[in-house]
Amino acid sequence: MPRPVHIIGLGADGLAGLTPRLREAIASAEFLAGGKRHLALLGPTGAETLAITTNFIELAERLRCRGQDERCVVVGSGDPLFFGIGRFLGDKLGRDQIRIDPSLSSMQLAFARAGLPWDDAVMASIHGRDLAATLLPLLGKPTIGLLTHDGESPAAIAAFFLDRGLVNYEAYVGENLGSEHECWTTAPMDELRDRQFAALNVVILHRKLGRPDVAPWDPPSGTGVGPGIPDLLFEQPKDGPILLTHADVRAIAVSRFRILPAGPILDVGAGLGGVSIELARAFPDRAILAVERSPTNVTYLHANRTKFAAWNLRIVLGEAPACLPADEQVAGLFLGGTGGHLDGILTDAIDRLKIGGTLVGNFVGLENFAKTMQRLREANWKPEATQVQVSHARPLADLTTFVPLRPVWIVKAVKPNGQDCVSL
Repeated sequence: MPRPVHIIGLGADGLAGLTPRLREAIASAEFLAGGKRHLALLGPTGAETLAITTNFIELAERLRCRGQDERCVVVGSGDPLFFGIGRFLGDKLGRDQIRIDPSLSSMQLAFARAGLPWDDAVMASIHGRDLAATLLPLLGKPTIGLLTHDGESPAAIAAFFLDRGLVNYEAYVGENLGSEHECWTTAPMDELRDRQFAALNVVILHRKLGRPDVAPWDPPSGTGVGPGIPDLLFEQPKDGPILLTHADVRAIAVSRFRILPAGPILDVGAGLGGVSIELARAFPDRAILAVERSPTNVTYLHANRTKFAAWNLRIVLGEAPACLPADEQVAGLFLGGTGGHLDGILTDAIDRLKIGGTLVGNFVGLENFAKTMQRLREANWKPEATQVQVSHARPLADLTTFVPLRPVWIVKAVKPNGQDCVSL
């Protein structure tokens, strides 16, 4: 068996932060790999070198073919097993083929500088990763540590959280941690939006107490909470029309979204947010986009997003489809209300949904139900329809009677492939 590959973590101070044994291991290396910044910190060497960029497969193949006694060293940042090269090489070469000596990670230094414990924090990296996909599951978590991509990353992170109503985070940004150029910033989240930082930075987000004006919903311990949150738990007007899909119908509608392609789910005519909230809770790793034309309803939508911690829900005030980005493709689309624009919304939906995406619509009017079924059939879709008639028990003297709610027709259709689908 060949000599194990030695993976060494470097701090921002380079060789100065290593023990004599590790400095000797680097000096005696016959093959030395690391990022361009890491190799620059090490200085001149007589070893064969490889600068790591996106050439991970090349690196793994070179190490797999190393000589029996060849001294191979790979240097990385901080702890190579913390979103670093250690995981990749361990997977490719085998755990018995690597030996790791870590340094303090920049994340560990950042939490130390902030004076915050990190044993209960959630960690992620947006370096080379999709920002939205990485951050969506973290929204609302009490303490978050993020390895970043560049000097614009803190502003992008702040904008992502603020756009979803998460304003009550304190942000900590550490630049060049562990070096003589170290800089530390503590600021409210909204002060990061337009700030530029050094390319090497780490972000910590620590959430303060929630808003006092909306009491968070705390379901009883040990209960399984699925679709069908009781109607009365939603923030809603005390009088006037209440645009909230009833819990029983809501549970059925949300269940229609099962296997979906990647991408967000759009709720058109979101009202007070009943279906949007349920979708956000059912699909916490997806973006849910709620469109509502009434400013009053949008106020309640924001309150319900906070109450139910549905932070992956993005709210848009406007008329659909005019207010929607023309090029935004979605994996699912729910029609809750059309505001008299059913034809335009259906045309937009048919074009906007991805292949294999699901359209679900609730209808209380026979005309809109019939028109939707006709339009989908004309587009070579295969819509399914269900009539839902719910009655709730009510006391009548010393007897029990059932009071029916208005019947609802639920339409579901999956967008067929491009050869079969007709654009209207």
